[in-house]
Amino acid sequence: GCRLLRLPEKTTTATMSKWFRSEPMEYISLIVNEDAAHSCLADLGKLGVIQFTDLNPDLTPFQRRFVSYVKRCDELERKLRFFGHECDKFNLELLSGDIDNFLEQPMSPDQSGSKLLESLEAELEGYENQLKELNTYSEKLTIEYNEKVELQEVLEKARRFFMTDAPRLAVSELTTGGAGGKGASDGRREGLLAGEEEHGR
Repeated sequence: GCRLLRLPEKTTTATMSKWFRSEPMEYISLIVNEDAAHSCLADLGKLGVIQFTDLNPDLTPFQRRFVSYVKRCDELERKLRFFGHECDKFNLELLSGDIDNFLEQPMSPDQSGSKLLESLEAELEGYENQLKELNTYSEKLTIEYNEKVELQEVLEKARRFFMTDAPRLAVSELTTGGAGGKGASDGRREGLLAGEEEHGR
């Protein structure tokens, strides 16, 4: 409901502390068609001389008729926070606009609040999907890059091993193998000489 309130002439201090008004106001009721309610209330709200009172103060937000619109607005706010968080990750500066200028922007007659909400939902949904897709590609590229760097380090260590350590180990094995072969031939020779001496005796 829409109410224009006028304070009585004899008002206590407690009542005055609840309402801060500079001019007297009248308490009226408006009956507006549901299809035109949004446009009428939007225009009345821009005047800045009206105060709306809640006729159902006992209802919770989830029991009201406009709860679906509140949920949709909360979802849009979540997407905007997601965009802001992603911008902060890359130290991108966000320019905040003026709310008054946004509200004063002219709106075409055929563009109602519901249509504007639908267009914002579609636009932000597209941006969110693109950003999530880019994040997925970025994570995939980061993993592949780390794997390639790890493989490059392995190849580099293998190259150093074959250029420096492998030749030294090969020479060492050849030297050790040569000494062992000489000792075996000397042993065979001594065995043959000992056999000839026994045969002569």
